Amino acid sequence: MGLLDFLTGGPKKDPVHITDENFEEEVLKSELPVVLDAWGPDCPWCMKLVPTIRILTARYEGKVKVGEFNVAEAKYISRRFGIRGTPTILFLKKGVIVERFSGYQPEHILDEAIQVKFADYINKPEEEKKAK
Repeated sequence: MGLLDFLTGGPKKDPVHITDENFEEEVLKSELPVVLDAWGPDCPWCMKLVPTIRILTARYEGKVKVGEFNVAEAKYISRRFGIRGTPTILFLKKGVIVERFSGYQPEHILDEAIQVKFADYINKPEEEKKAK
């Protein structure tokens, strides 16, 4: 970890960009549990959440798929999950919501939710994950 990563909370990676077109493949058919960040282009709280989402994407790479979608562009996904405000964070297993947060949430809250909701997957040895 470089100095910049250390000073800004750790390594970062861009989440998967989810669209109405790739939603089924990236989310519904995902072997990994999924965290989805529903954001809006005019939402300051959404922009404040970006570094946290990038940190979580790097932290759980290969264990949890972290994705994001723009509610103004991904209207099907927004309707499907009843997104009424942004940011909204969805936690899904096999396409089913197991947790949902509305509004800005600090990193430690989202990290704890990932560890609790996806513990059965995060703690599995690599061989078991590949066998699924």
